[in-house]
Amino acid sequence: MKLNPKIYRQLNNEPFMSQEIDGKMIEFHYMNETPFLYQFASRGRFAIWTSDGTNYKVLIEKSYHESLEAFYQPEVNHIWLNFLESVGGISKKINMWFIIPTLVIYVIIAALATFVFKDYTLQILLGMIVLVVVSNMFQSRLVNKKVRDENLKAQDLIRAHMGNEQFESLIKAQEDHYQAYFKFNEQQAQEQQELSNDEDKMSEDESNDGTKSN
Repeated sequence: MKLNPKIYRQLNNEPFMSQEIDGKMIEFHYMNETPFLYQFASRGRFAIWTSDGTNYKVLIEKSYHESLEAFYQPEVNHIWLNFLESVGGISKKINMWFIIPTLVIYVIIAALATFVFKDYTLQILLGMIVLVVVSNMFQSRLVNKKVRDENLKAQDLIRAHMGNEQFESLIKAQEDHYQAYFKFNEQQAQEQQELSNDEDKMSEDESNDGTKSN
């Protein structure tokens, strides 16, 4: 399954770590060394999995990886890789369940509307559009539910592999990193604002001094 393929193609720098799992290569790239840091880290997305359909590249924020390194060991990545492959299969299967029948029904009804019920062509086609939209919504919900179920299974397998104590400590480390990262950014923003205010004050004082001397 292709996953964020545009990002995958742009990650051409040397990975800081590589793993081979089930014949698939997984490369790890620090987000900090790419243009994607602000785009993802600012939204709390510190690890992004990408794939060209065969191999994988993981874009990960450096301090996040350092805090949760145990989450990215080969044994854990094997579980996560199976999850991603499973999700890809589920998504493809459900899409086939919905897309092909919907297209067939749409073509049949469109033909009937055009050649048999000519006076109601517009109403029938509008009804079909509504049907397609509703079908897509239901399809999306079904896919999301299946993905959540598979995600929980993967988490349970990782917990079983690591042990509950280590797993919970990593969850805590994940939350701590999140809090520390955004607290640091807030402090930086505050310092920049204070610096800007100081510069404005200095400019104002200089302006006042100039006015007085005149």
